This record gives sequence, structure tokens and C-alpha cells, in this order.
Amino acid sequence: MSLLAYAARRLLWTVPLLVGVLLATYALLRGSGGSPFRPPEGYIGVPETYERLLRRHYHLDEPWLVEFAYWLENVFTLEFGPSLVLRELDVAAIVRDSLPVTLELVALSAAWAVPAGIALGVWGATSRSRLADLLATATATLLLVVPVFFVAFALRQYAFADWGLVPLGWDGWRSKVLPVLALGLPPVGYVARLIRVAMAEALQEDYVRTAVAMGLRRWRIVWVHALRNALAPVVAAGIPMVALLVTGAFFVERAFAVPGVSAFFVEAARTRDYPIVMNLTAALAVVVLAANLVSDVLLALVDPRVRDQVGREGS
Repeated sequence: MSLLAYAARRLLWTVPLLVGVLLATYALLRGSGGSPFRPPEGYIGVPETYERLLRRHYHLDEPWLVEFAYWLENVFTLEFGPSLVLRELDVAAIVRDSLPVTLELVALSAAWAVPAGIALGVWGATSRSRLADLLATATATLLLVVPVFFVAFALRQYAFADWGLVPLGWDGWRSKVLPVLALGLPPVGYVARLIRVAMAEALQEDYVRTAVAMGLRRWRIVWVHALRNALAPVVAAGIPMVALLVTGAFFVERAFAVPGVSAFFVEAARTRDYPIVMNLTAALAVVVLAANLVSDVLLALVDPRVRDQVGREGS
């Protein structure tokens, strides 16, 4: 199977996956009770006349599956509509203004976390000292298991509240350093553990022994030949890592007052503002599924046996 045919096949699978994720989210949200027109204490409900217009626009008086079908049509036509609670805000404007901030936070965190994780994993796999290997493995495990919200709020407390080293928000590079650092730490441990195992296996392969016998320099054997084969598990783990970054971004944004999707998402969930919750969920689901598609294609590019296996299963 060609790479283009493999990519097209994987792309077709993302559509039913996206619909399934959105259907499950909508069912949970509607089944949790409450009404967006009877918000919690501290929120002002919309006037009755505006409520009737919103009910008619979103078909809220019809069975929830019918509501979902209409809403799904709006998503695929990019007609997000107004908020049910925040009269002054349009859902499209919320997505347009807040989603790029979250994506920038995720991208910057991944940009330093992946190379750092690879370097830590390679150091652990190639260390001739058992102590160095244990230190690399322990560091990776610690970075992975320590909750991101704990790291974020600890950094906020010391670097902002106590020492005043950096400002909050997302305006300028100084305000971005700590959020990007906090969000990137767990993926460093995640990538390092994958690379540590894969690299240790790659260094035992025959082609490595052949390269050693030919007198190639050690750095070239490790960083060119062995690492290229050890990268496959990291590429395959693209979607879990993106999901890890997206979910962690919610805590980091709240800790450092980053104007991403988290503030709108949490408040909309409290007030049952279905359009905001569902459209933000759709946007984030598209991001994660796109990362899954890219990781699948890259894995097929790195290891052609993957797409050959898919081609045999489909024939």
C-alpha cells in the first residue's frame, strides 16, 4: 500500500471517531441535568424572549438526538452560533481567540520536551555507568508521575507570588517561560522512557554490531543508526502525548492566567452552556485526531511494514 493510500484510509477513519467522541460528550453533558437558562448562583440568566430564540435556534425542545444532529451539522458548516449564557459572546469568537493560545502553549511545550526526552532516554540507554542509567530512569519516572497541576502551582507560588520573577498571562516571552516549562515536564519523562527501552533494544541489533566492527564512530552509531530505529515508538505515541499536553494545558492555563480554552470550558461546563462546551470539545478533538493521523503517517514513513500490514488486512 502506498503512503498516500494509507494516509487517505486513516483520514477516513477520523470522521466516525470524531462523531463518536462528540456524541459521547453531548450525551454526558445533557444527561448530567441542569439547564443553561437556570444558571448557578452568581450568574444572570438570559431574558425569557431571548431564551425562546435560543431554544428555537438550537432545537432545545426536541429530543436530544435531534439536537445533536442539528448541532453536528452546524459544526461541519462552521456555524457555531451564540452562547446560551454569555449574551455578549459568540462561540466562534471564543474558539478563534482562545484556541490558538492553547495550541501555541502545547506546541512550545512539545518543541522542547521531545528533544529533551530523547536526549535523556539516549543518555540512559548508552550510559556505561549503572548509576547514570538509574539516574536517567528515575528522573524520567519522576517527571512523568508528578502531577502537572502540582508543578504548575508550585512554580506559580515561588516564581510569581514569592519572588516576582515573571508576570502572569501570555504577553511576551517572560510570561510564557513557566507555563511552557510546567506543561513540558511530563512529556519529557514519557518520551525518555520510550526512547530508553527502544534504544537499548536497537543497540543489540546486528547492524549496530556491524557498524562497530566497521569502525564507525560511537556518536554516529548512536545518533544516526540506532536512534532512527528507536524513534518509531515515540512517533507511535504521538496521540497519547498530545492528549497529555492538551489535558495538562487546562491546569497550566488556570495556574498562570493563560487566556486559553480552559477558562471558557470550565465556566461553560458549570453553566451548562452547551454550544461553548461542545464546540471547544470538537476543536480539541480535531487537534488530537489530527495528531493521531500525523503520527500514523510518520510511523508508516519510518516503518513501511505498518502500511503493508494494513494493506493486507484490508485486502
